[in-house]
Amino acid sequence: MADVPTRLRLLNAAIDHFGRLGLHGASTRAIAREADTPMSSITYHFGGKEGLYLAAADHIASEIANRAGPALEQVRAMCAEPPTPAVARNALHLVFAHMVGVIVSPETAAFARFILREQADPTEAFTHLYSGAMRELLARLAALLRTISHDRLGEQDSRLKALTLMGQLLVFRVARAAVLATTGWREVGAAEVDEIRRSIADNLEAICDRLEAGGQR
Repeated sequence: MADVPTRLRLLNAAIDHFGRLGLHGASTRAIAREADTPMSSITYHFGGKEGLYLAAADHIASEIANRAGPALEQVRAMCAEPPTPAVARNALHLVFAHMVGVIVSPETAAFARFILREQADPTEAFTHLYSGAMRELLARLAALLRTISHDRLGEQDSRLKALTLMGQLLVFRVARAAVLATTGWREVGAAEVDEIRRSIADNLEAICDRLEAGGQR
């Protein structure tokens, strides 16, 4: 732990504590203790508990951007010119195939708890979380869906469908206990991730077929 910078140790501990207990329930003393550093380090690096909370949100947003980055970069390249519906469909599959691994990764479990608290009871930190990769990802999905529909899908409908599609992915993180109980899996390992990818790909194909056929409603 000594090789990890103090600031990063504090952020990692804070994300876990804030995600489990919330801003007001988490103890800075406990966070400092887990990070193996004096409480004064929180004041030195972040100015206090609220500053640490916002910095934790920024760190999560940055990490998600880094993890989603490869897929988004490929989609940007694919859509450098106005994409055809076929290209948009391929881009949609690419995003979801990549994001399955990001969402179910054990490394993102603490992020998810923090984000869920901000979804249920948003604070200033939600803006920090949303303004990064989350906003770009949802906007990109909506644009791809409009293209697949030959622009028959309106902007608001495309946003709602993008959120719905993300929901089918997020359930494997936020309802993990139900996922394990329903499937009989003991864990979500490589084989299980492949099954999730296949299931989501089938759903995407059905939705894309309907959009291209003009039955978006």
